[in-house]
Amino acid sequence: MVRVDKLLRSLEGIRDRECLIAGGAAVRYSDLERRRQEWLEVFEKEGIEPGAVVGLKADYSPAAVSLLLALLSRHCIASLLPLTAKKGDPYLEDGQIEGLFHLDSTGSWTWDALDTTVDHPLLTQLRDLGEAGFTIFSSGSTGRPKAVLHSAERFLAKFDRQGKPFRTLAFLLFDHIAGIDTLFYTLSAHGSLVLTERRDPLSICRLIEDHRVEVLPVSPAFLNLLCLSGDHREFDLTSLKIITYGSEPMSQGTLDALCEIFPNVKIMQKYGTSEFGSPRALSRANDSLWLKLKGDELDVRVIDGILWVKTDTAMLGYLNAASPFDEEGWFCTGDLVERDGDWVHILGRESDIIIVGGEKVYPREVEDAILGLPFVEEVAVKGEPHPMLGQIVTARVTLLEPLEEKVVRTEVRKHCRSHLTPYKVPAKVEITTRPLTTGRQKKVRQ
Repeated sequence: MVRVDKLLRSLEGIRDRECLIAGGAAVRYSDLERRRQEWLEVFEKEGIEPGAVVGLKADYSPAAVSLLLALLSRHCIASLLPLTAKKGDPYLEDGQIEGLFHLDSTGSWTWDALDTTVDHPLLTQLRDLGEAGFTIFSSGSTGRPKAVLHSAERFLAKFDRQGKPFRTLAFLLFDHIAGIDTLFYTLSAHGSLVLTERRDPLSICRLIEDHRVEVLPVSPAFLNLLCLSGDHREFDLTSLKIITYGSEPMSQGTLDALCEIFPNVKIMQKYGTSEFGSPRALSRANDSLWLKLKGDELDVRVIDGILWVKTDTAMLGYLNAASPFDEEGWFCTGDLVERDGDWVHILGRESDIIIVGGEKVYPREVEDAILGLPFVEEVAVKGEPHPMLGQIVTARVTLLEPLEEKVVRTEVRKHCRSHLTPYKVPAKVEITTRPLTTGRQKKVRQ
């Protein structure tokens, strides 16, 4: 029995249990199954056959979740597109998408059949095996987004061991690998998922109180805003049992503040990539940035300070780029780490390192220092070319209160000089009102 069918069969015995909470209304597992069957009827009408590559542009909704399950149970390849995708973007071409569903937040949908030839060897491989799959697209922060193809059979293997049926908030996006992890963990554990249309601290705190959310999987950037906003003081958040964070390295200052605000909540760091998802992880302590990646299906090694991972649940490959795996199946994450036995500390992307006069500067270290200033909301640090030094450190900041740029520049540099060695102090400081994180909670440095 393939794992998609096994998952659906496991839900038959909990038909009356709440599955999704959307707009304050409960959707039960029986409702989800009914909607899945309705989508299968749509497939028959539109001629969507097993093995079809079908695009899905949507955020979390009962319609989107049931459509994804219907596509996988039909042994199709679901291609999850960002909501920001525009006409002319490479997603349709790179994903070899044969038709596109577009769902809005109300559940209304449109279907567009496309004249596409599917000939990529990885897609034909899935078709020949009769297996379902899904494609997600990398954030593309350093170039054209990569089309990451997963086998549903391989991906779902890590959920064979049933977890606890928590009530979890769906903060991370539907087209993000961590969002898909959240969905299938919840379904396989027979839990319930609370959906949101807004991802600001006030809205999230209100949802936690209203629906007694137990698990909050979010990003370090959001947790920093939550701590700064003070919104947590206005709501009853005692239902929370677990907060998980990932997608970017966490500031120690933010983590310390979080531990103070939520002394009875387990705070866990997660780690993963679009290429292999998010394996099981263990944080050394609530206030520790060290974690241990674990699992029978996972191997980890560090070469020249870079983390490499090998796992049976990894993607099949890219549809628009060469395979990143070496001959033994190892994947280079590109993340710099420190190691202490089985524990690792994620320092940041190797590609983000700034070289100032031959000295390495990690952006996260400078950002942590600047976040110590009471008027700073967010900060993004990067390197810029310099004719003599090779690169210089530059910082963009968003503010909690209006201040003159000259004052901000002076205070940032003064603060950094007292906390960092001189070559790490930003040579340029710029105030911006543009968000410094993407919708997928990635820091916008480049």
